[in-house]
Amino acid sequence: MLSEAKKRSLNRDGYEGGLLVDEMTIQEDIQLKKRGNEFEIIGFVECCDESVYMNKLMGKSDLKMATHVLQLLFLGITGFRFPVGHFATLQTSPAELYSIFREAVKMLGVFGFTVLYVSMDGAQNNRLFMKMLLPGNELNSIKMKTMKIRNIYDQNKPDICIIMDYSHLMKNIRNNISKSGNTNKHTKHLMYKGKDIFWEHWCKAYLWDTSNNALKIYQKLTNDHFFLNPQLKMRNALAEDVLNSDMLHLMRKYQESLPDQEKNSLNSSIELLEITSILVKKFRDQRPIHEYADQRLSENKLLLSWFRTWENADGLCEKNLISQQTREDTVSLLIGFDEMCKDRFSRSCGSIIASYINSDSIENIFSQQRGLHNGANTNPNLLTYNHAINNIILGQTTVSRKCNTGESGAQVYSDQRQPLKSIQ
Repeated sequence: MLSEAKKRSLNRDGYEGGLLVDEMTIQEDIQLKKRGNEFEIIGFVECCDESVYMNKLMGKSDLKMATHVLQLLFLGITGFRFPVGHFATLQTSPAELYSIFREAVKMLGVFGFTVLYVSMDGAQNNRLFMKMLLPGNELNSIKMKTMKIRNIYDQNKPDICIIMDYSHLMKNIRNNISKSGNTNKHTKHLMYKGKDIFWEHWCKAYLWDTSNNALKIYQKLTNDHFFLNPQLKMRNALAEDVLNSDMLHLMRKYQESLPDQEKNSLNSSIELLEITSILVKKFRDQRPIHEYADQRLSENKLLLSWFRTWENADGLCEKNLISQQTREDTVSLLIGFDEMCKDRFSRSCGSIIASYINSDSIENIFSQQRGLHNGANTNPNLLTYNHAINNIILGQTTVSRKCNTGESGAQVYSDQRQPLKSIQ
């Protein structure tokens, strides 16, 4: 990783970035790997040493087959990315994740890289891990004040901020809305300012657009956006498409087409879309932020205030709100990103691109593991994962050509013709 950074003439800012953490399911399988004249058994859980010692102290000496791989990826604020390690696990426990995270921060620091933030999805183990990192800070969407911790290995380095993944957050918000309705099949009944927020409003707007307009107002929408199955719920783009400014525009046009007595029924759905469209625009914006006074950062406080106002509204029960986990993720994203930018601009005159702050890069690695390098194998075993990660390192780019983490002129690792241009 350090050799690659030097070969690309990475500027000083490129050595600072985030640590992305995510897990992927693998096959429970035993394979033999030859090392010289000996064979090594691959497929058992191989996590941190602390976990092994603790299991021995508890009298647990049996070997268990790995069901997941925990992947760690460093993503610099200029777009430089590199997978720094992966571990065979049984869905990593918070204690194991804590030990691995601390070791990763330490080792990256040894080689000159600085971790400014850690990004992960809202899984339960990740929440417990976040609670371990923030002792004494109650994980409550109303009371959460800070999302940063000290770098215990080097007090001269900046604090590390905890930023919940934006892409997973948008899917969670969409999933909460899709569960909202007034039938027995719906588990939510979202309300704001006395008005309903129903998934039916989105569906009716889409059906009105397709049946009444020869040239659709919102061209991207399809049935896949509204008739969701478990696979479609995992696609980031489908969630963002129904929460962005284009959906807001369609909803407003649909409201105008309704009779006067029905127009007000969409007010709260439209107001929620006004907020989510700002989130989408903010965290998919590839324009760099150069100073803490940037208007896009000031919007953080407005968004945070809106979600907390909704949560504090009188007469609402848990069924009328998006889930507690989603509210916590929203607060973590907004506070963590704001604190990271504030600390960054107090030390440097560089820039931050908000569209980099997500887990898309690590999801790209998982996509290559399942498809590109394993013949559309949706569930590789540990040995094939180990082989494929080397192919990914050698074959992909330090800054992606296709995703939102870099420019189109990025070069593959093995290409030594020209250094990578730094992104300003």
